[in-house]
Amino acid sequence: MRLTLTTIASTALLLAAPGLVSDAFAHGGAYRGPAGEVPPDSRNPSDPPPPADGGPPTTPGGETGGGPTTGGGDVGGPTTGDGSGSPSSGSSGAGPTGSGGGTGGPKSGGAGRPRSASKGLGYEDWTFWWNFNKDELLQLKSRTRSIQTATGTSIHVLGKGGSKGRVKSATEAAISNKIVPALHKLLEQDKLLFDIRSAAALALAKIGDQSIIPTLARMARNDKKAGSDYHREVEETAALAFGILQVDSVEVRTLLVELMQDRSRKGSHVRAFSAISLGLLGDNPEHFNTSFDALLALVANKESARDIKPAALLAIGLLEDDRAVPDLLFMLANGRANVRGSDSLNDVEMAFVVEALGRIGAPGVEGDGTAVFDAVSAVLTAKGKSKRKGRKSAKVNVRRSAAIALGRIAPLGDASLQARAISLLKTEASGAKDASERNFAMIALGRIAASDSLTAKLRRDVIRTLNHHMAKARPANLVQPYAALSLALAGSEMTANEENVCQPLREKFNNARGSARARGAYAISLGLVEDVQAVPPLIESVADRGTDKRLRGYGAIALGLIGGDEARGTVRSVLTDDNDRELRKQTAIAAGLMGDSRVVDDLVAILESGDESQYIMGSVALALGQVGEERAIAPLLAIAMDTENKHPDLTRAFATVALGQIGDRRDVPVLARVSRGINFRASRAVSALNELLSIL
Repeated sequence: MRLTLTTIASTALLLAAPGLVSDAFAHGGAYRGPAGEVPPDSRNPSDPPPPADGGPPTTPGGETGGGPTTGGGDVGGPTTGDGSGSPSSGSSGAGPTGSGGGTGGPKSGGAGRPRSASKGLGYEDWTFWWNFNKDELLQLKSRTRSIQTATGTSIHVLGKGGSKGRVKSATEAAISNKIVPALHKLLEQDKLLFDIRSAAALALAKIGDQSIIPTLARMARNDKKAGSDYHREVEETAALAFGILQVDSVEVRTLLVELMQDRSRKGSHVRAFSAISLGLLGDNPEHFNTSFDALLALVANKESARDIKPAALLAIGLLEDDRAVPDLLFMLANGRANVRGSDSLNDVEMAFVVEALGRIGAPGVEGDGTAVFDAVSAVLTAKGKSKRKGRKSAKVNVRRSAAIALGRIAPLGDASLQARAISLLKTEASGAKDASERNFAMIALGRIAASDSLTAKLRRDVIRTLNHHMAKARPANLVQPYAALSLALAGSEMTANEENVCQPLREKFNNARGSARARGAYAISLGLVEDVQAVPPLIESVADRGTDKRLRGYGAIALGLIGGDEARGTVRSVLTDDNDRELRKQTAIAAGLMGDSRVVDDLVAILESGDESQYIMGSVALALGQVGEERAIAPLLAIAMDTENKHPDLTRAFATVALGQIGDRRDVPVLARVSRGINFRASRAVSALNELLSIL
């Protein structure tokens, strides 16, 4: 992701606090992937590479213990770990020191990588999947609201006297009268750093302020002849903001189509972001033909920009309209759109064809109720070359998308189709050559098992399979965490899951002492199934300052999901006492999940004290945005609207992001629709998607 610093103060902030670089800022949002683990082809050269468990930082590479490397089958971007002289993540010169010490970004692969990190974790690590899917699973906003309205003695009810001690979400009046006017002022300041203006535009879109539509249109068009001169990042953010705003009108769709079709825009993500915004507007029957026809034209045409077709295919999937299915099936069978003279699709684009079918979810078409399921299954079952049409073995990214798609398609099929899907995915989870394909198949099994329509017999079969992988699969620190998360997805819908779900997960958390990162997955899994018996060991790990900070953070989120009076004090203590940015953000999420408003007073005191570094101020601002408490508005506004140069621009931008988070009324952020279930191995080859997936 681009990281443009135009002030000495911002540069000093980053150099003084290298951990903040992992929150690389662009388009009004902070990096949402695993802390410090930005894929090499979306990382600014100065960004620190991911830290390995117990070792110095490494660039994502192949899985530990042999097996496929992350470079296999991916298209575009630097390769890692092969020592072949391909570009390294640190090739552009020195930057801030990483968490493992040293100057500049360590080079990937060959002699450039520290010896002790030669088997660093790569894209197969569970944290990539978690960070792209957590919004859907955490449901932070809805959980907070349910706590506010809860009665009785539920485990989530806080305080001794009704609502005392609970988080109070921002009122409509506070959002409208305080946040919105301030954000408008930031948006209108021509000389303000583009990071802050982008953050303001995105924040207003999250809030749902329709009055910014004319401003967004002017920014997105950025017509130099008409006197506009916006930074590229501002115009890109404006294009994306239309999708987040969720105003579905003829005028908005017409503008997005105009922007998509403007081939004069080069070196910009406006066209790609406009296509995705069009998809995010959804499947309004009155507007489907306009949207789909425009997106299909992008897929069919020859495009010099590699981002356009994947973005258009992603948008078609986001429409979630069955009428797109026949055209997608034609693409899957023929490698091109069903349009005269259409351009052929490459492997990454074909991966997004399959992903679009999965997002729509229809098992078949009229006259053939299993046509989609059969076509997607054939991607996984085809072996080698054959004269039969469509039976040539698919490339690895297409296969990865197929595994993900089956997890979405099967729940909408009948029992026979679901049994076939489970059988195929079990084979993939055990025998696929590619590690990501195996992991995605594992998660798909859990999603199917979580379906209400699945029979108890099939669910038991899936749970047995997942327990086997969680206990036996190798390498343990890469495969078993995926099995645990999938087991949690399956068990979250069961009323009696102690013996086959909770107990095995607790045993893994208590006994897997070799890898803090793997234990983090077991902690999250225990939180997803709300295992009350896991609270004591989770509290112990979160409170232990000698424990890996990432594990402490994941343990805190687990406690937030489970709830309980005994956990609140531990989470609050870590949140207010620890200066680690990632740990503070995780514990803030946990406090929000538990509705503990007392942390807000402590965090606000930090902002108002003026005694802390700007790095800590920025991390506290983001933490307050996660909690969403109304009392945080005033101190955040004081930073965002700073006219006395007390705070660096990047800190002001983080405060602006936090204001947008507080004002967002939706249970799940709109952009979570993009990240949920995405084939992030294919998206790494698409720079526009890399940036899109980084936005909070």
